[in-house]
Amino acid sequence: MGHIKIITAILIWSSLGILIRKIDLPNHCIIFYTSAVAGAFQFILLTSSGLLRKEKYSVGGHRGALLLALLPVCFIANSMLFYFAFRNTSIGNAVLTHYTAPVFVALLAPLLLKEKISKTTWTAIILSSAGLWLVLGGQASGLQAVQAGNEHLGIIAGALSGLAYAFLIIIIRKIAALYSSLFITFIQNGIVALVLLPFAFTVPVSMETLTYLIIMGLVHSTAAPLLYVQGFRSVKANEAAVLGYFEPVAAIILAFIVLHEVPGVTSLFGGAMIIFSGYLILKARTA
Repeated sequence: MGHIKIITAILIWSSLGILIRKIDLPNHCIIFYTSAVAGAFQFILLTSSGLLRKEKYSVGGHRGALLLALLPVCFIANSMLFYFAFRNTSIGNAVLTHYTAPVFVALLAPLLLKEKISKTTWTAIILSSAGLWLVLGGQASGLQAVQAGNEHLGIIAGALSGLAYAFLIIIIRKIAALYSSLFITFIQNGIVALVLLPFAFTVPVSMETLTYLIIMGLVHSTAAPLLYVQGFRSVKANEAAVLGYFEPVAAIILAFIVLHEVPGVTSLFGGAMIIFSGYLILKARTA
């Protein structure tokens, strides 16, 4: 049952690029509305379950609170870059380059988590760098929604979103033992919504667009993370991480079915190198 929950969450996340393409709003508005919807729903869950009252007595302290405040900053950077990539290169390229995140985590871990960097990590860094170079040189077909001349910028944004996501992972590692996952997600979404409110509330939103935003807030930003966390109760961490690599595959398949879009052969080969580099790091950590 745990495997099914994790795979369901991954399939939900793999459809994100298609929804971003369908929503005719600036990226910061999409992030604001989805965070506001998700934050409001998560607040209801926290208060109704009594978890919010328990979090008041958390032992996180000033350091935990500081890291909790940094989380939304990394989330906004990750989302803005990732959504820019979705709009300016193929969905496959965006997701594949985003999967540089495990390599960035391994590279940053010695500095921020005091973990040693291994030979496997250096191999993964070289592989992922070569893979990213190949993706930059590849051509995708069916990019009707992509701005001409911005594809390389979209690919670079995808890789930078991987870096921002790596910081997210590292921060969550540090505070996961201090706060519940639902509370962490609620604080993240709540702060993001407050920060982006002045920039988003003047932008008109149609009913059709609002429907997409509510779906993203409830399904992609709430249901999927909760399913993923629940899946961990019966699935080993290394198994869940391996299942995570189904996301780029599912995203490419969905983009082909819905948008008739597929990355070029060179991009796919480079993406495979990026994915394999992440797998090497995962394997080294669980050996």
